[in-house]
Amino acid sequence: MTDPRQGPARSPTGLVPSTESGSTEAARHAPWLLIDAGNSRIKWALAPAVRPTHWRAAAPSFLASGAVDHVEWRTLAAQIRAGWAALAAGIGSQTHFAPNSAPLALGQGGQDDGFICPAPAGVWLANVAGEAAEQAVRMTLQTLWGMASADWLQVLRASESRAGVRNGYLSPTQLGSDRWASLIGAHAAWPDEHLLIVTLGTATTVEALRADGDYLGGLIAPGPALMLQSLAQGTAQLPTLDATTPTGGQAFARSTTDAILRGCAAAQAGLVERSHAQLQTQLGAPVRCVLSGGARQALAQTLALPFTEHDQLVPAGLYEVALRTVGAAESSASAASAPSSRSRNSGPSRRGI
Repeated sequence: MTDPRQGPARSPTGLVPSTESGSTEAARHAPWLLIDAGNSRIKWALAPAVRPTHWRAAAPSFLASGAVDHVEWRTLAAQIRAGWAALAAGIGSQTHFAPNSAPLALGQGGQDDGFICPAPAGVWLANVAGEAAEQAVRMTLQTLWGMASADWLQVLRASESRAGVRNGYLSPTQLGSDRWASLIGAHAAWPDEHLLIVTLGTATTVEALRADGDYLGGLIAPGPALMLQSLAQGTAQLPTLDATTPTGGQAFARSTTDAILRGCAAAQAGLVERSHAQLQTQLGAPVRCVLSGGARQALAQTLALPFTEHDQLVPAGLYEVALRTVGAAESSASAASAPSSRSRNSGPSRRGI
C-alpha cells in the first residue's frame, strides 16, 4: 500500500499524473511551494498552481508564507503545515504568516490532529546558503510528504536566459540564484521599465535591469548589519549596534551611537544613489528604484530618491519560473501527442509502416 504521506507519484513537471477522472485537474489546483534559502533565513510561500487573473507580480498575494532562521530549520515543516492548515480552513484569502511551531518528527507529517498537507503542485528552491540548507529543505519535505518528495524539488540556478530575462554576467552560472530570481520577479512586476533592484540583507546587492529584460550587471557590498559589526569588531571602543535601530535622519550626528548608525546608512544610501544616477545617465531614461530585503528599513530615512518597496521578489521570480516551466512542458507534451498535418494528409508512407 502507498504511504499517504508520500502523495501520488509525480511527473518531471511537478504535476501529479492522472490515475482517475479529474485527478489531473485537482493536481493543477494544488499550490506551489516556493522556498528561498538566504544567508540568514529560510523563507517559504505557497502560490496558486494556476495564475489568478488578478495576480500582480508587483504586489503578489501568496496563499501563505513565513520564514525561519537557519538554526531553527527543524521548525520549518511545522510552520509550512500551519500555513497550509490555515489555508485549508479558509483563512488564506490574504497572505498568512504562519507562526513558528515545535518541530515535527521526521516522516510524521503532522497527522496527530488529523490534518495532512496535500501534495503540492511542485517545489522550487533558490539557495545561496550551501549544501546544508538544501539538505534542511529536503528533510523538511520528507517530514511532510515522505520519501517521494525527494523527486519533487527543483533547484533554480542562473542561466543565460529565463522568463524574459537575459543574463549579462560573463559567466552566467556565477550569478547567485537569489539575485537571478529577484531579477525575474522584478521584470515580471514592471516589464516595461528600467529598474535598479536593491536588496538589503546580510549583503547589499544592486542590480541594473533594462526594460527589455537585459541584465546589465550588479554590485555587492556589506549589508547594514555587517557594516555595524565590522566597526564594533575592528575598533576598541565602538559599540555593537542593531541595524534595525532608526537612524534619526540625515543630519550630522551629535552622539557616537547616532554617528555610527547614520554613517552606515549614508554609506548604503550613497551606493544606491550613485548607482541610480549612473544607470539613468547610461540609459538616458527614468529608472525605477526597487528596495527589497529584510534590512531595507535601514534606508527609509536616508535615501534621497523615490523608491518602491517589494518584500517578495525571490518567490515572485520562482513563481514565474514554475508557471512557465510547467506551461512549456505541457505545450511540448500536447505537440508530441497531436498528429502532424503530414501524417494526416500525406497518406501511407512509402515504407508501408
